[in-house]
Amino acid sequence: MPQTTSVQPRAVTTAEFEAAVLARSREVPVLVDFWATWCAPCRMLAPVLERLAGAYAGRADVVKVDTDAEPEPAARYGVRSLPTLGVFRDARLVDAVIGAQPEGALRALLDRHVEQPSDRERAAAVEQARAGEVDAAVATLDRLVAAEPDRTPHLHALVDVLLDAGRADDAAVRLQHLPVNVDVDPEIVRRRARLELVRTAHAPEGGARADAARAFLDGKREDAFERWLEVLRGAGARDAVQRDLRAAFTLLGDHDDLATKYRRRLAALLH
Repeated sequence: MPQTTSVQPRAVTTAEFEAAVLARSREVPVLVDFWATWCAPCRMLAPVLERLAGAYAGRADVVKVDTDAEPEPAARYGVRSLPTLGVFRDARLVDAVIGAQPEGALRALLDRHVEQPSDRERAAAVEQARAGEVDAAVATLDRLVAAEPDRTPHLHALVDVLLDAGRADDAAVRLQHLPVNVDVDPEIVRRRARLELVRTAHAPEGGARADAARAFLDGKREDAFERWLEVLRGAGARDAVQRDLRAAFTLLGDHDDLATKYRRRLAALLH
């Protein structure tokens, strides 16, 4: 293991969590050690985290949350065992492991999220697609996915480029036969939902369902929900419309106000 300077990870309180973890994770990955003073494996892990804090300084932050003193963040993210080590990126918990881990395993965990040269290549490919060079961008992204299958942002970008170009069937192929850990990635689940709506929007003779899906994808979300509910009030396509609505709710997320409003209206309509 490389020799590095040890740095004491910052202890983060509930009041500091928003700035020190969520906001900061928009700049660099933040590894959060959810721990407690009575936890022997947590104490064993402390020197490893100090080495990681030194090794990744400037590229990732390592912080600690004492779950006895600060129970709210642990409860918010469903922490039930200690230690739990979670990686936050773009204000979301994107990766986690439970229990005392070898230093090499934690380096591998962080390396999945610390910026790599391939990330800059991915960003360039996305810009290339926006400039109209979709085939060249897809070729680059396919190569990155094959070379680094655990780096899921490559796959996210590839699927987005294909869906933006209206190539739903090609996007569907890329979403088949994924490893289990990738298959359940919330961002992959969201892209499957988007794929569902893109297919609905472009279905031959899609009628009102297609109109609703197009409205949603164009950002006219309330209009889309009203259209879907109007179809449900009719006699047909109930199962299909409910699939569309589930996809829309997935894209909006569990805590979105519009999703909450129309889940209630859907439940009232169906029952």
